Parts: sequence; C-alpha cells; structure tokens
Amino acid sequence: MPTDGNPPAAAPTKPKDTLGCVSSKLRKDIELDIGDIRFYRKRMDGEHLDRVAMPACERGFLTGISLNSGHRRNIFTGERMIARRFEADSIYIRDFSEDYCADLYGNFDFVLVEIAPAFFTRLSDEAGGPGIGGLTCAADQKDPVLGHLARALDSDLDHRGELGSLFAEQMSIAVGTHLARRYGNLREREQRAKGALSHLHEARAKELLIERSRQGASIAEVASECNLSRGYFIRAFSRATGRTPHQWLLEQRVAEARQLIEATRMTLTEIASFCGFADQSHLSRVFAKMLGTSPGAWRRAAGR
Repeated sequence: MPTDGNPPAAAPTKPKDTLGCVSSKLRKDIELDIGDIRFYRKRMDGEHLDRVAMPACERGFLTGISLNSGHRRNIFTGERMIARRFEADSIYIRDFSEDYCADLYGNFDFVLVEIAPAFFTRLSDEAGGPGIGGLTCAADQKDPVLGHLARALDSDLDHRGELGSLFAEQMSIAVGTHLARRYGNLREREQRAKGALSHLHEARAKELLIERSRQGASIAEVASECNLSRGYFIRAFSRATGRTPHQWLLEQRVAEARQLIEATRMTLTEIASFCGFADQSHLSRVFAKMLGTSPGAWRRAAGR
C-alpha cells in the first residue's frame, strides 16, 4: 500500500502491433509487405483474453482467414455485441474506415491480409469497370479457396528468398482479386479476360525473369518492362505458358541445378545459392517435387 497518499502507479501498457493485438501474447507473429497488400501470420494458443480496440483510419480492408477451429470473439458495434465462432476456413472482413472493438478468446490461428485502397483502384482500372466500393461478407462466411491460398502462403513464409518474393507477389494478386470478385463488385471486360502476351513480350518476360530474379527484381518491374500492369501480366503469362511466373522460374532453376549437379563438382549448398534457392533444403524440396528424387540421388545416378 502507498504511504505517501498518492495513488498507485498504473500498470505499464503492453505494446500492441499495428492490428491492435498484444504482441507478447502471440506465439507466431510474421509480417510480409508486398506494397499495397500486407500479409500477417499470427497465432495465439490457449484461452487468453485480448481486447482489440482501434479507431477508424484510411488503411483499406483487413481479411482474416482462420486456419483452425476454436477461436471466438465478441465484436462491439455501438450498443450491440456480436458473438463469432470460427472454424477452419472461416473468414471475416474488417473495414478500417470504421472503429473496431472486440474481445478475442484464444486459439487464434490466422493468416490476415491487409489491402490498401490503391490496390482496388488499380484492379478496377485494369478490369475497365467501375471502382470497387468495398468488401462485405456474411457473419458466418467460410471460404475454402482463401483457406487453401492462406495455407500455401503460410508454408512459404519461412523461406522468403528471391523466389519466395515472386510467389508472395502472385499470392497477393490471387487473394486480392478473389476478394474483389466475390466480396466486392469487380467485373472484368471480356476482352481483358481473353488477353495474352505477344510472342515478343513472352520472350522478353522470360529473359527478364531469369536475369532480374538474381537481383531481387519484382514481378511488377518485369511487367513494367513489358508495358503491362502486374496483375494483367501474371494472368497473361499464365495463359501463354501454362505456368505462373513463379512456377516457370522454379522450373528453370531446377533445370539449371540439374545441369550443375551432372556436370560440376559444386556442392549442393553452392548450387542452391547459385541457382537462387533460399538454401540447400529449399533446393532439395523443389527438386524432389519436380523430378521425383533428391539432388544427392540424382548426382549419384549421374556418377558424380
């Protein structure tokens, strides 16, 4: 008890992240910025209670994608309280332009996607239609497509090298476009939907992907060289080659690694670094997935 007549000092405020969560309670906390889209991976185990309260701002929209079941929260809107329970693939959409207040009750295992207004402006310009007015979904909405994309992104977040950056860019286009189409009002013009790369642009894009990926260049930079927007470039490249830019580049890297394994005495670690993989284990996973055997087994079969 204080003896000087002064009230006891207030407990220090625990630091919160940019989404209003107490950072110290998160067992997993990863953030990945892709320009006008930002991915978050956040996990909080147990039955901890956390109050999230954020004033309105102009950051756009936040979509949360639950990777498991068991999380619940009470959302307060004026005098109303809405209770939500989440299962695997449950989603919610939060408009940053509105005040937000909620009590979160543990078992929090989410991939979250923050989309800036600039993304929707560019997407509607590419589609040649009206602007996207906002995003809304049902209170008990489940979306297996977003669940699949979120899990693919989650498995890639621990390997964010050059190729990981390209993958994340493509994921941002896929997630943002899906949200705008299903929960917004995006409609593409028919001629856009049928677009494809010219032979010249396709050849130039492949050349740039190989050259610039070693320098950490983004898909947006390669698309700009072809005088195309990032989203349109990814869709057109996929129609022309049957592969996304990330998938196509992985195949080229594996082919290059295979040649080095067969023709040189470079170590697998050296080959992985030379070919642009995050590390030897990254090379081994991709190599085995594409060729059905490990790099070491391939080298032994080649007699090196």
